[in-house]
Amino acid sequence: MQVQVRKEHKTSYPKPISFEKGEEVQVGKRDAQYPGWIWTTTHDGNSGWAPEQLLEIDGTNATARDNYNARELITSVGEILTVRRELNGWYWVCNSAGDFGWVPINTVIPA
Repeated sequence: MQVQVRKEHKTSYPKPISFEKGEEVQVGKRDAQYPGWIWTTTHDGNSGWAPEQLLEIDGTNATARDNYNARELITSVGEILTVRRELNGWYWVCNSAGDFGWVPINTVIPA
C-alpha cells in the first residue's frame, strides 16, 4: 500500500534503539499518546519506544520476540511512501530513495 505525506514528520530520537530476537531489554512506562508502545532500554544503555507486541514482558525485564529498529523517517509533504508494516498507530515505510523508518499514521493519507 502507498500513502502520501500530508504533514511532515521529524524524529525526536536521533539515536534510535534496536534489538534482535531473543535479546534481553529493560522496560518502563507505557506511552499515553500511542497505546501499545513501551519505553525500552537496550543492553548498550540506549532508550526509546518499542511495540509491546514484540516483547515478552516480565515485570521490568523483557525478551524480544522479533527484531526491531525504532528509526523514524523524516518526511516532507507530498512525498509518496510504501507501507511495509503497521503497529500501534505507526507505519513502517520505505521512501523513493530506499530509506526505511516509522511515521505516525495520522501524518499520511492513502495515495
